[in-house]
Amino acid sequence: MNRKLSILSLGVLSVFSVSAFGADFTAKIDTSKRYQKIESFAASDAWSGNFVGKFFDESKKGQIAKWLFSQKFGEDGSPEGIGLSLWRVNIGGGTWEQEGADIEPIQRRAESFLAKDGKSYDWTKAAGQQYFMRKAREYGCKDFLLFSNTPPVQWTKNGKGYTGNSLYISNLREDCYDDFAEYMADVAKHFIDEGYNIRYISPVNEPGWKWEINSQEGSAWTNPEIAKLARELDKSLLKRGIADTTKQLLCEAAILTFLYEKDKQTKNPNPIELFPHEHIQNFFDEKSPNYIGNLKSIPKKIGAHDYATHDDNKMIVEKRAELKQWLDKYGLDYIQTEWCFFPWLKTPMDGIPRAKYTNMDVALLMTRLIHTDLTLVNSPSWSYWKGMEVEGSVALTAVYLRNGDICQGGEVASTRLLWSLGNYSFFLRPNWQRVDLQGVNDLNSVYASAFISPDGKKMAIVVGNISFEENTLSLSFAESQAKDFAKVSRYQTSESANLTKLGPTENFKNESTFRLAPRSMTTFYLESE
Repeated sequence: MNRKLSILSLGVLSVFSVSAFGADFTAKIDTSKRYQKIESFAASDAWSGNFVGKFFDESKKGQIAKWLFSQKFGEDGSPEGIGLSLWRVNIGGGTWEQEGADIEPIQRRAESFLAKDGKSYDWTKAAGQQYFMRKAREYGCKDFLLFSNTPPVQWTKNGKGYTGNSLYISNLREDCYDDFAEYMADVAKHFIDEGYNIRYISPVNEPGWKWEINSQEGSAWTNPEIAKLARELDKSLLKRGIADTTKQLLCEAAILTFLYEKDKQTKNPNPIELFPHEHIQNFFDEKSPNYIGNLKSIPKKIGAHDYATHDDNKMIVEKRAELKQWLDKYGLDYIQTEWCFFPWLKTPMDGIPRAKYTNMDVALLMTRLIHTDLTLVNSPSWSYWKGMEVEGSVALTAVYLRNGDICQGGEVASTRLLWSLGNYSFFLRPNWQRVDLQGVNDLNSVYASAFISPDGKKMAIVVGNISFEENTLSLSFAESQAKDFAKVSRYQTSESANLTKLGPTENFKNESTFRLAPRSMTTFYLESE
């Protein structure tokens, strides 16, 4: 691998610009003030994972696995991967093997473990996805999440893997809620028996979307339908004795504001009480008819996607501040379960000042969202969307097809998104804890957050410099805390660096000043003797 360096202030974040000629920042760190513990950083095998795992040469798909999951340093001292700590696995609806399936492109069709008769299982299916599950486990990724975009086609109302209408209701037949729940629980139990820690099942995805066109598997859901399915899945998990360790993670809302706001869509034909909005109030308020917060398999967590909340830095902060108020009211954690940058989004925007944007431009937007979710919302977990995709389309790694056919294999490459996520995921391991950092929270210039290991002997400070100028950063501890750290190493991602180690490990000196390259991410890794 070539690693040449070729609105408002909330007491947590401020969004004011600095001099165009660069500026000096001091990160004031207090390890005695602690916040959330890290649970995981993640990505998913959809859409191309099954095809890559099945049809690409071992040297190619093995390289992708190393990039995604390795926790080791390479010979040059740089990480050889980004060490994802949770892997999201698609429980497909069966459109890949379905006769007459019309979802395009074909890599968005998915296999189901269910036989065509809907009565038996074939655990040899989804072999490509199972390849990446095995590789993740071999590299030390301990947690897995099973997610469903559609019920198996045997049980859908229209016999397809997508809704195909604009009614904003589930495509699952009314008499099949228990069947679908049993199926998901069976899949979870199978992989648990195979030695995988299935931490979550995510039974619905973006319930407020119509899913009326044949671009991928998907189904809409109303809030009462989500609650009904959650109750059935809870029964199925309890029956198998796994509800203590395998939890439901609802509800993968397409936009985080749907968790607490009313749906402003005007074309939904249903009564407002059926709208897939205000999920927090619907599922966790004891007075709600859709209350499911008392179920054994429902944790005090709720998941959503970071889409449509980053038109500018002001919006990034405001929407997450609103969400935090609702989370605190009901005692919930926000699990950010999906984000990517779609090419139809309008640029320029804050942090992407040019219409023809680069992969690093998008990566820096991603890291501002990670930073804000971690420091303002206290999120314990953050997930990117696609781990791999054809030509790297909004994915962490790119696959280039032989003869334009994904079933013939091809070549692979990493992206700046991968390595920028690695500035967090490689270093911030499960059970690391965020500590207080003041003085470096400018989303228009430099932003930083700090995390400490459970034994207190390691610390990672992740810093983004979004400006086009070099800035400087000083790390400042109270003297009683600074003595806990003797060494510091630096790792940078930029247009010319892939999580590259900058020079040798140095002796750490309190209030030392470091340069921050323009348009870059830098992780400072501190260790005791």
